[in-house]
Amino acid sequence: MQVFVIEPQLTMADVFHADKFNKEVVKQLREYCVELYEVNSKNIARSKLQLSGDAIVIVYNEHNMSNSVTDEVQALLKKAIEKNAQIWPIAIDKSARTPMGVISDKQSYDVWEQLRCRDLDEQYLGTIAKIFSRKIIARVFPTCYCEEGEVFLSHRRVDGEEITAKIYDKMRVQAKESTPFRDVVNVKVGDAAQAVIDEVMESSDVFVFIHTSKSGESDWILKELRFALLRQIPVLWVQIDDADINILKVKPSDKPHLKYRTENFYDEEQLTIIVDTILQKAFELIMDRSNQILGYIELIENMFGDKLKIVDKGRMIYHISMERKGYHYPQRNIEQYYQMFGRTPTLDDAKKLNEDLNSSDVDSVAILTNRVVSSSIRDNIVFDGIQDFCYHWNRYISETKKGSKEMEIVISGAFPDSDEIFKQSLTDALILFAKAIIRNGYELTFGAHPTFQELFYEIAKEIAPQNYKDKVNMYISEWFLSDEPEREKEYKEKYNLFISDKKDDLNQSLSEMRKKMIQRKKVKALVCLGGKIKSNKKEEGIREEIELAQEMNIPVFVVGSVGGCSSEVALEYKCTGWHELNNAPDELNQEFLEGIDYFSMAQEMIKHISSDEKQR
Repeated sequence: MQVFVIEPQLTMADVFHADKFNKEVVKQLREYCVELYEVNSKNIARSKLQLSGDAIVIVYNEHNMSNSVTDEVQALLKKAIEKNAQIWPIAIDKSARTPMGVISDKQSYDVWEQLRCRDLDEQYLGTIAKIFSRKIIARVFPTCYCEEGEVFLSHRRVDGEEITAKIYDKMRVQAKESTPFRDVVNVKVGDAAQAVIDEVMESSDVFVFIHTSKSGESDWILKELRFALLRQIPVLWVQIDDADINILKVKPSDKPHLKYRTENFYDEEQLTIIVDTILQKAFELIMDRSNQILGYIELIENMFGDKLKIVDKGRMIYHISMERKGYHYPQRNIEQYYQMFGRTPTLDDAKKLNEDLNSSDVDSVAILTNRVVSSSIRDNIVFDGIQDFCYHWNRYISETKKGSKEMEIVISGAFPDSDEIFKQSLTDALILFAKAIIRNGYELTFGAHPTFQELFYEIAKEIAPQNYKDKVNMYISEWFLSDEPEREKEYKEKYNLFISDKKDDLNQSLSEMRKKMIQRKKVKALVCLGGKIKSNKKEEGIREEIELAQEMNIPVFVVGSVGGCSSEVALEYKCTGWHELNNAPDELNQEFLEGIDYFSMAQEMIKHISSDEKQR
């Protein structure tokens, strides 16, 4: 979809505010790679020729009527009306709410009203511009972002209810299109509360975790965070009053995205700014996660080749026509349509897709999301995860054999020190690599990193509920288990637990654990992700583990796009031609260095390991 932004040509009283607003809108649209045309007096004629019906035209009200450009703007707007393009007028001031000329019947986006309802002045024009930009992006990328998306407010009632209530109430005023969820408000009298909460969690576009001092003690908070992380729903972590991070059994990231004091929420201006900041950060998280579906497009194109046709590129609707297997007599092809979503798809999406396709000669229609969802059929459409879709089709096409029980793949790493939004990529990668490893018949082995423990446990339970314990090996130093028999008992119930000897200090104990974990014949690969960067490189755990693997000729795969130590290591090995890292093709190592399609990377790695084992 094209977006044409007509440069403001206002009276002197409004031109400064309009320019400030316009620059922020253009900046936001460019950041998200919207097909943008900035229309001015020099290019307006050419812009009119470029205009199509699939376009949004942004125009500022009260053009200077003495300016000769005004007639040309009117001509452009007439052309937009003829083409059935969308026209969005903007009123910078309350005196300019009525659009000009041929679009005088259209409703304007009222910037003054947006400031008034927040009790803010013109210095916050940039904030309002970001909000307006989100509206455009929701139209341009409808399967990636939706203004009406569910915002789940996760909080502990005992000390977080008042703060959450203030956020909820203010959000209802400032973002009327969004759907915030707060249990005491949205669960109706007489309903089964937990059933409603579970349903809303599954349909949420983002979790806002209000981290108060008592959150870490709540099993419900733990459940909600697990749910969100395992289903790859973005989690926005808001820490209140420096609440203790260490007592959280599951951390959404290494550090909170936002930090506030309780008193901030009792100042109306500060509360207004806080809620707008939360909504903007939530939008950024959703878009960052949504962009990951772009990596699957090439993967699926390569999988199906000429069997795949584009139906609607903008809405990501595709058609597969594939020969059937396993029957002696000729049969018609498998005919399947699917639509890809970066955001959480809804029943309304299914209804619209049914209406658009309206075809009886189809075996199935699927809505695919990069969230982790349980496959289900709703309104005659299959809702499924993109990874599961690729996994099942890949097995059907290639009939790939699984690895043997006597093979392990070690995952190594930790959260790097970087922007919290991008740390979600590490969690995504961990989930996708872990699933690929277990699904392909390998055992997953890791050192007892506290963030990884619950993720890997839940993944193993999901994939192999009958024998999940056999799928995950956890190594831990006795250094961390001294005088904690209950903790050791819990670990033994969840994993194959291996305890290494305690040495004189922590570093020696960790080195002993890493050696026991890696230097064994059953280990067929080491995958490195993230990790802390330290001034003394010899203290970086990932580097030590790579050396231990190399001593045993175990191939190492280093993920660079999650940042941290693994990013630096990957770049260093690229400079040496990937020497001594593994014997995989350079293209695969390059993909590990800079790619974000972790599902595809994991599949290619396993394919290479399996092929390498057969040749030995």
